[in-house]
Amino acid sequence: MLPFKTNVSIFILEFLCSVILQIFYSVAAYGLERAFIVAFGLIPVLLVFLLSMRTENEKVVIRCLAVAGISSLYYMSYASNTQGMLVFMFLATATTIALFLNQRILIEYFGVTLVILVLMGLFQQEVIISFFDLSQYVAYITMYAFAGVALIFISYSVDNYKKDMEEKNEVAQEALEAKSNFLANMSHEIRTPMNAIYGMAELLEERDFGREEHEYIAVIKHSSENLLSIINEILDFSKVDSGKMVIEEDPYDFNEMLTDVVTIIEFRMRDKNIVMHLEIDSNIPKVLLGDETRVRQILINLLNNAVKFTNQGSITLRIVWNYDANSFNTGIGRLTIQVQDTGIGIAEENLPHLFTAFGQIDTKKNRNVEGTGLGLAICKSLADAMGGEITVSSKLKVGSIFTVTLPQKVYDSSPSNFEIRQWEKAGREEVFRPDFIAPKAKVLIVDDNKVNRQVAQELLKLFGIEAALAESGQEAIDKVTKNLVSYDLIFMDHMMPYMDGVEATRKIRLLNSNYARQVPIVALTANAIKGVEQQFLDSGMNDYLPKPIRIEMLSEILKRWIPQEKMFAPGTTMEEIEAREAAKPWISLSEEQKLARLDGIDTQTGIKNCAGNVNAYFELLRTYSGSNLATLLQQFYEAEDMENYAITAHSIKGASLSVGATDVADMAYSLERAGKRGDITYIWDHHDDLIEEYTKITSMLRKNFTGI
Repeated sequence: MLPFKTNVSIFILEFLCSVILQIFYSVAAYGLERAFIVAFGLIPVLLVFLLSMRTENEKVVIRCLAVAGISSLYYMSYASNTQGMLVFMFLATATTIALFLNQRILIEYFGVTLVILVLMGLFQQEVIISFFDLSQYVAYITMYAFAGVALIFISYSVDNYKKDMEEKNEVAQEALEAKSNFLANMSHEIRTPMNAIYGMAELLEERDFGREEHEYIAVIKHSSENLLSIINEILDFSKVDSGKMVIEEDPYDFNEMLTDVVTIIEFRMRDKNIVMHLEIDSNIPKVLLGDETRVRQILINLLNNAVKFTNQGSITLRIVWNYDANSFNTGIGRLTIQVQDTGIGIAEENLPHLFTAFGQIDTKKNRNVEGTGLGLAICKSLADAMGGEITVSSKLKVGSIFTVTLPQKVYDSSPSNFEIRQWEKAGREEVFRPDFIAPKAKVLIVDDNKVNRQVAQELLKLFGIEAALAESGQEAIDKVTKNLVSYDLIFMDHMMPYMDGVEATRKIRLLNSNYARQVPIVALTANAIKGVEQQFLDSGMNDYLPKPIRIEMLSEILKRWIPQEKMFAPGTTMEEIEAREAAKPWISLSEEQKLARLDGIDTQTGIKNCAGNVNAYFELLRTYSGSNLATLLQQFYEAEDMENYAITAHSIKGASLSVGATDVADMAYSLERAGKRGDITYIWDHHDDLIEEYTKITSMLRKNFTGI
């Protein structure tokens, strides 16, 4: 169905043609003066057209068009003495009104125009018979009535069809939404245990096992990666199928992209007796402008297919660059990728079905080949979306050649001069070694799955970080609200029961504190649906770490968000770190660093006693450090004034409890009770211990708080 504004434009155009015909007739029959009078008939319709530009009420516009059309047509026919032709003009206008599919207005239009035509037949016969006799006019009115019924019926049928199609489209959209939700849930449900399997394998890889055990671990990791690859193919195909695949255009380094691809394929070739040849055009621009992720995906899919179906011989990757004709200066060219293998090949009759979804050819012979049969279908969809094409030539038992041509723009035209320098390392994986530790960093892991929490916690231990844990979004909010620990980083799981990570993050950001608004929150999620990253950022999260957690990616996240002053070189001992911390002037320390220096004091309890206000807590500590209660207690001790001694000990107990000096408070409470019962012996045995501990705390506070 055409849009409403288009139908209005068609009505105006059709009416304009009627006016022009009337004007030409008037000029020929009566002259310019009469034609000028006839032209005024266009004004009502033009006014309605302007109305349609200002209002969204379609029914009002349609009814106004119908009324304006009837009045203008009658006026022009009367002014030019062409009333006999009015039946045909009414019919032409009726067809355009029918375009709006409003049966009620159409019935009103035919009712009014039929009355006008009948009255004309009764009272204006002399004008009508100047065109044709009265019996013809009656026949025309009858035909007009039948045409009206037919138009109303057609309009009604089309309107019902339109509503039916809209309902079916709505059902289809709901099905697509359900499918998208299902895939998101499936991605999460499968990736969650895969995160545990892959994460535990990485942790085991760090242990000092024998060669055979490390081979077992490598198999676990490899199988996990294969399963994740299958999941990704299904999700990618779903995005293509539902029209959600978005092609980005950003600068990317060609050498880095190709190196990553080759490294992945090298790993997958390690158990096969095949070699890989690279023929890379040295003139490919260094930095291209396009969708790096999708170009990488096409390369990996094609090369991975070649590895799957080639058991001996070789795989050759050729990439050449050609500028489009007359476009060297505009920086547009074509990247031609060719993957040739000496594999099993494809029979000619199967080639037309090769790019069909789920279409593995000759599955009985290839049951040992992993995959979904979606890789080539995805490649074709991606190539089409980027304005390129993919072709194949193959011969059974000889091999295949896949060729992809992709338009790309040039960002930096310097030649890439790609070279492979590490072929001798094929089949070998380097164990990741963290290049920093951050034992002073405060990290919170929020995940409802116990295994996931354990995996993340163990991975963080590789960086010297002892992470705190939370089982739900609400628990995370409570920890941030109380602010007993100022976290440097929060890893927030996405899908959790009762309150998911997105909602928990929004609630944290709405808390009334700068800390809650600024603490870095990283989404830790198994949801691999494209576009979910933006949802995380919109909720107030700062970054995104997919599951299964890869140590390299975790390292980058930590480097990005852990404060620089809390990161140290590997091998740095805690004694060295503490010494460096102690050497820093107090005034230059952060609030958290200042609190960490307060040995012998439970700062969390002290802050809680100050309603979470750290600045108020510091003021309380400064007041506590300036107290002369130790001097008073010593005086009453020497005078053996048990009553005042107990009162002073009570004051020391209360003040110490307020700041979190619990050991001092306990000792003061014992001496307070001894003073009340007159137990001088107990006081003689324990007085000096209290004075020593109390003086140590106040001296430490005076030293630290100087200059605050």
